[in-house]
Amino acid sequence: MLFYKKTLALAVSTVLAGYAYAEDKTDEVKTDETVELSMVQVVGQATAGLDELITAEDLDKLQAQDLSDIFRKNPTVSAGGPVGLGQKVYVRNVGEDMLNISVDGAEQAGAVFHHSGRIAVEPELLKQVEIEAGAGSATAGPGALGGAIRFTTKDPMDLLHPGETAGVLLKSGYFSNGDSTKNSATVFAGDKQGDLSAMASIVGGNFNNVEDGNGDELVGTGSDKLLGYAKVVGQLNEANRLSLSYEALEESGDVLYRPEWKPSPKNPLSDTKANRNTLILNYGFNNSNPLIDFSVNLYQTKNNQKRDQGPFTYEGNVKNTGARIQNISVIDQHKLVYGIDYREDKSVLEDSQGFEGGALVDYPKVDEEGNVQGFFVQDIMTFSDALTVTAGLRYDDYHLEDVLEQKIDDSGYSPNLSANYVIGGGFSVSAGYAQAIRGATVQDAFRLGSVANDKDLEAEKAENTEVGIDYQGDVFTFAAGAYHSVIKDSIGGDLPWSKVYTNQKEDIKTDGFYANAAANWDQLTLTAAFNTADSKRDGERVSRYVYSSTGVSIGDTLVLTADYHFSDDLQFGWSSELVNDLNNVKLELADETVETDKPGYGVHDIYARWLPLSDDLLTLNFAVKNLFDRQYTSHASLEDFSDNPGYEIISGLPEAGREIRLSASLRF
Repeated sequence: MLFYKKTLALAVSTVLAGYAYAEDKTDEVKTDETVELSMVQVVGQATAGLDELITAEDLDKLQAQDLSDIFRKNPTVSAGGPVGLGQKVYVRNVGEDMLNISVDGAEQAGAVFHHSGRIAVEPELLKQVEIEAGAGSATAGPGALGGAIRFTTKDPMDLLHPGETAGVLLKSGYFSNGDSTKNSATVFAGDKQGDLSAMASIVGGNFNNVEDGNGDELVGTGSDKLLGYAKVVGQLNEANRLSLSYEALEESGDVLYRPEWKPSPKNPLSDTKANRNTLILNYGFNNSNPLIDFSVNLYQTKNNQKRDQGPFTYEGNVKNTGARIQNISVIDQHKLVYGIDYREDKSVLEDSQGFEGGALVDYPKVDEEGNVQGFFVQDIMTFSDALTVTAGLRYDDYHLEDVLEQKIDDSGYSPNLSANYVIGGGFSVSAGYAQAIRGATVQDAFRLGSVANDKDLEAEKAENTEVGIDYQGDVFTFAAGAYHSVIKDSIGGDLPWSKVYTNQKEDIKTDGFYANAAANWDQLTLTAAFNTADSKRDGERVSRYVYSSTGVSIGDTLVLTADYHFSDDLQFGWSSELVNDLNNVKLELADETVETDKPGYGVHDIYARWLPLSDDLLTLNFAVKNLFDRQYTSHASLEDFSDNPGYEIISGLPEAGREIRLSASLRF
């Protein structure tokens, strides 16, 4: 793709910038406002923690509706497909099964159905999204073989202006592709001192089937969505803070049985209802003592799916219950982050049916349970203005009692070490190495009873090595680096899709390179972000069809953005995602080799934001997604093997064509 190579060369050579990070910050960074961070963050630090921050403003610009929209401007994170339930998240080609993903600290571990994604979020209520790419910090949580993603929802004080005690936010949106609508109402209140605040929100959307770039209807892409959310925050005194939140998200409609596949006689529409219910309690104590910055996170989250398909019904759920206790101590040049965490997982197949002897029979309820407990410590050592070193260690102990009543246990340590050195003149270099483990965990609910574990399963292991260089100037910033990751003993079935899960002998190896650049003037901001990752096992590219939620292969990706502020009240923006071809994706079977190519694509979006009354009483947003109505299939979606005899039904759906998005927000 000549246009792609020329654009990449132009962007990297002319827009010298990147996502360099401010000086040693564990607690906050500055965007348009102070944003609290859960992940450790260190200057230009390879494998040390936070790599990317997505803010609520970023999500508002495109009027984000799903995971694909959330990560659209980040080339290291991908989620594809026009069906929200079928979208899976990949970080540097490593799938969500091998990531630690949480919402307000509530870990989303385990999937209900392996043909569906495990993450359900409503972008409307997100305050920020933190991304840690690759095995890294000990604070990333258990099982972070490929990194961690943390979603954080808004607090009442994020909505209240100084001096306000109450407010209401009403929002209505329209989406041209599918002629769909979405409406929300949020009420929020708090005392003038900010000691007690609360908010409640309801979001509802009616989404119809969309059309692809060729104007063909994409069957099974419509659904109804409903969210209820409430949070109470109490600043009990200067040192003690307590918050309690509850979130109930529901999606229903006629969705394809395998929502990541295209429709076929073997993939019909299925009356589907999916929901996530999450209860979270957070407590914090900070009395300005440098030795004490104490926090406790308690949560329970439950994901459920029910599907009625033909004469068959399936209903299953995965429940995660957990706790995390953490403290931060500053002692001379050391900043120590340490604590313990614990999580229980339960996967349940509540209801399933099948034919036996020509008759429809009900199968009994089955379940399996597991847990993981661990401790962690991460030490950020500032030896001088030039040198920062961070070292950390996790210990995790996994226990699983599977559906066959086999007890599978494993444990291990996950060390990390990295350093950053400021050369001078705005330049710094960094290097790091990290390990992570993930023991056997509960199977997805719909697989219980049909897939068995090898009783001798061992923990999966990851190693990640990175080097990087950063430059930070007054106008320009730049960051570039290379990484090499290896995932050993990954758990899965041997081809062709064995029903027994074992540790795979061959390692999954990923070699990659990234380069981020940005230039920021008074009114204009330009950015360029590039990532290339080559993931292989035994010399062959990893495919989503075979590896599902474990891995995928995505072509070289370049994301370009431009934002221009005509005034404080009027802002315009443009972004492009350019993905290179990826050829010779093979499926090696015992008696044949199946092969396909993944064509490249270039997709452009534009947006405008206008405050016609010069305040936020009324906000109007306009966006066009897929501006040039491009027909394409995301590389994060299932590959198209349909040209191979016998594999005609194996293909993901193309993405939606051009869509105009309009929204109006009224705040009073």
